Amino acid sequence: MSSLVLDAIGDLAEDAVLDPDPDLGLGPEDVLVAMEAAPIDRVDFLFAAGCYGIQPTPGQALGSEGVGRIVDAGSGLGSGLVGHRVIVLANQEQGTWAEQAVMRARNVVAIGEDGDAGQLAQLSIDPVTAQTLLTRYGSLKPGDWVGQTIGDGGVGQPTIRLAKRAGLNSLSIVRSEEAAAQVRSAGGDCVLIQGEGLSARVAEALCGRRLDLVLDGEGGETVGELARSLKFGGTVVAYSPVISQPPVIAPADLIYRELNIVGWWLVNWLRTAPRAEIERTYTKLASLVRAGEIGSNVEATYPLADYRDAIAHAATPGRAGKVLFTFDGGTS
Repeated sequence: MSSLVLDAIGDLAEDAVLDPDPDLGLGPEDVLVAMEAAPIDRVDFLFAAGCYGIQPTPGQALGSEGVGRIVDAGSGLGSGLVGHRVIVLANQEQGTWAEQAVMRARNVVAIGEDGDAGQLAQLSIDPVTAQTLLTRYGSLKPGDWVGQTIGDGGVGQPTIRLAKRAGLNSLSIVRSEEAAAQVRSAGGDCVLIQGEGLSARVAEALCGRRLDLVLDGEGGETVGELARSLKFGGTVVAYSPVISQPPVIAPADLIYRELNIVGWWLVNWLRTAPRAEIERTYTKLASLVRAGEIGSNVEATYPLADYRDAIAHAATPGRAGKVLFTFDGGTS
């Protein structure tokens, strides 16, 4: 029952090691989850490097999100949870790159039996971020416009699909024509490529309308170009831990139109949101995966034993989808 752990804080590719005999002892409130699938996320690289909002410790289990099945439960829980298929919450309190993993029962959400494991495994970070951002800020209503940077990113694509379900319009900024084609095929209403005259092109595309919300996963000047078309008192939400520079928004826009810039972090939401809200969000998204309404590309899957190849693949620029570890989920 192997798992991947962090041998030292630094580089994920160098410092992830295989533990062939992890401690699977259960506390009273713990469950034992046989994993089915677990992605390699950008967060995992940041976490291993000590560049995330939660600091790792050597020996800590790795893997932020995933899907699996409860095969045992602690003495304080009884046997009622055993057999349930669950999503693991991405709060870094447990690792998911493991054949079996021990975690607190409060850190999993039951999501039903159906659905592709590779898609369900990717729910915990990007789709949840998109869903929460679209419902938390500004009381958006059908016909409103949501602008976003990195429209082809992990959060950008579910944002487009979830916005369309809610009757919202999306305006997405991307870096290349190839990315633009990808976003258009995903249902993006308006897709523009970064570059000269972007703010004017955004205004022209909106035909006199204003953006009602701007979601930023990039930082820098691009979000400022979008913000010029944001409504009075509107909000820019920065959500990505990989932003290398803060959003650059003109002081005139901030002051004269009283724009708001806020940050949002998934882990804070998981820590503070009511349990009912968390369960409702995950079960809704799981149902959309089962219906084929949301999903993410999977470029490759690997067994845990090939973890070095998997991590190297996940670090390769220009991938067309996520890289996942896959397991038998306790079925053998």
